[in-house]
Amino acid sequence: MRNIYLNRAIAEAVSKEMELDDKVILLGEDTINRGGGMSTYLGVPQKFPDRCFDMPIAEVGFTQFALGAASTGFRPVVDLMFSDFTAVCFNAIANDAAKWRFNSLGKVAAPIVYVAANGGRGTYDGVGSGVNHSQCVEAWFMNVPGLKIVMPYYPKDAMGLLRSCIRDDDPVLFLYHEGSLGVREEVEDEIAPIPLTNAAKIMREGTDVTIVALQSMVPVALNAVKELEAHGVSAELIDPRVIIPFDYDKVIASVEKTGRLVIVEEAPTRGSFAGEIIRVLCEKDPAMFKKPVKVLGALNSPIGSGYSEALMMPHKEDIINAVEELTK
Repeated sequence: MRNIYLNRAIAEAVSKEMELDDKVILLGEDTINRGGGMSTYLGVPQKFPDRCFDMPIAEVGFTQFALGAASTGFRPVVDLMFSDFTAVCFNAIANDAAKWRFNSLGKVAAPIVYVAANGGRGTYDGVGSGVNHSQCVEAWFMNVPGLKIVMPYYPKDAMGLLRSCIRDDDPVLFLYHEGSLGVREEVEDEIAPIPLTNAAKIMREGTDVTIVALQSMVPVALNAVKELEAHGVSAELIDPRVIIPFDYDKVIASVEKTGRLVIVEEAPTRGSFAGEIIRVLCEKDPAMFKKPVKVLGALNSPIGSGYSEALMMPHKEDIINAVEELTK
């Protein structure tokens, strides 16, 4: 066992898959000298100098370059630094890569992994990264058929899921959380790929209420669950880890047991993934809910710089208050 940071987990996942498959390539800005804009690939360019490429500040260009490479049999890992920058190359991801297999009648795949830091550093009361570097973009892409979306928080999950993403024949948006780069976790010497299907993890079992926490909100919700337990409330906490394909079965089974649901995310709640979870559960059986669902998210506003970012985000107290309203 060893303790590793999240950025080390990403680097090791890419390195391991490059060892196993000489068609895996890495490209992005500052890849060679800095191991990527967030230093998430330290050591990889030195180990595989002929398969790592520095790209200009032109996401529109190098995402299309990746699609061309994928069409000839390569498996590109494309680093986009901040997830906000997916807006610059949205066409390449949503209109081209996601539809490549369909448009070719299944003859050509697009096994591309787009890696980016999602959300902001101000989530946990720190200094934020501002309006153009702190957004959560998963809802921008969830309406795009043909695209998978993976959102781990912890290093072990990031390593195992990224290995599966690289092996997948469809394009995958792999979003790690910007504020989790300094998170450390004890992991085994070898982390096997974690399947992208049925990927939700039950962090805590409970009987009174189900809490589904997306990415950065997992540690916040975990602290809330611990405090709720001290006051006699048993909360079940689920970390989805992958939102497309989403593991609805675990959430449905949990809510059928508890009858109450709180969904907490860093993104603004309007048009967020929380609504999709609620839709599926209501179509399954609206009678499973004893109380109306509570959804917590960021304020519906552009994100301010500095410490103002933290003021917009859900906190432990918000989760506790939501649970207490459902259980009183």
